[in-house]
Amino acid sequence: MSGSSMAIRNPKSAIPNPQSQIRNPQSHVLVADVGGTHISIAVFAHYGNGKLQAVRHKTFRSRTVQDFPALLSKFLKEEGRDLTPAVRQACIDFAGPVGPKRDKGTITNLGWGFTAREVFDAIPVEELTLLNDFEAVGFGLEVLLANCPEAFVRLSPAGKLPGQNGRKPTAVVIGAGTGLGTSILIEDVRTGKYRPIPGEGGHVDFEAVDELEFRAAGWIRKHINRSPGNPMDRERIVSGPGLVNLYRALSELEPGDGNPRIAEEVVKADVYDRPAVIIQHAGRDTRCRRTLDIWLRCYARAAKNSAIFPLTPGGVFLAGGIAAKILPEMQSGLFMKEFMRCDIPNIRSLLKRTPVFIVTDYRIGLFGCANVALNFFNEMGLRRTK
Repeated sequence: MSGSSMAIRNPKSAIPNPQSQIRNPQSHVLVADVGGTHISIAVFAHYGNGKLQAVRHKTFRSRTVQDFPALLSKFLKEEGRDLTPAVRQACIDFAGPVGPKRDKGTITNLGWGFTAREVFDAIPVEELTLLNDFEAVGFGLEVLLANCPEAFVRLSPAGKLPGQNGRKPTAVVIGAGTGLGTSILIEDVRTGKYRPIPGEGGHVDFEAVDELEFRAAGWIRKHINRSPGNPMDRERIVSGPGLVNLYRALSELEPGDGNPRIAEEVVKADVYDRPAVIIQHAGRDTRCRRTLDIWLRCYARAAKNSAIFPLTPGGVFLAGGIAAKILPEMQSGLFMKEFMRCDIPNIRSLLKRTPVFIVTDYRIGLFGCANVALNFFNEMGLRRTK
């Protein structure tokens, strides 16, 4: 139940920046990011001219929550009672496909959902918008660039971030976390801003390229797929749980490899902590090292495939919950070497010119929600009805 939810405070984003408080905000916006592992809820103060500041922020373990609207109500009562002006707008993103009416959310990897009516009944907002999680990340890209440009770390040999003014070349965001999210960013010629096209790129078929990957994918398909007769989704490997799937496959295929004590530690760890245990031991255990190296190459190919269909001269932005946490591994050269590996010379040259950035601020989706609530409600949102 939400009353027993585990809250994890984020002191960095929960404390307002005094310099931002020189003048009173024009409005406060309630935003939430509902993922398979964590649920983040925040209130952003809007100061005009695109300036946003998270003034309240809490994170919860998703599996401890059964009643999401009740959790929103509890958060707003505890965190929003002293805010002036009061919160009247809300935007929620979730890890799952959004329907054409944007009136309900079903989280793919949690097995529960919520409706817009339930949210309106739980909290006193007048306007509500529901988004796919990587749709929100797409809407958050330019806002995060304006508010926290230091949150972008370049992996590619060259390339620059999109400017606030001028043309916006097509770009893509992709991110491994509990699943694998994707969104294409195209320029809206009416506004001169990026407009995201959400997708479910984590559920495209996985492609293996060497013998060990084929064998590992076959084991995962047989033992972990819902049906071994169906193709295996890309996120069965390129995600946090996918890293664990890959480790399990290698444990069965190469049982003599690796330290048995570390293998036992991985098995005994909480299911949400197992990816971190594997990554932690990659420097000292051969099986963990091989698992992470294969995973990085598979992630790089997923990013590469997204970069060439459609072509993305504006760049590839790696969001999600993992890349920023393993920054030294992402910067080691293995990821970019695989990203640029291609049998066709002119396509290889194109990939070398494609900017690749890691987004290190996981609040990008929350920034996107605030952007949508403030600027896109009329075309995407729902208004409270009696």
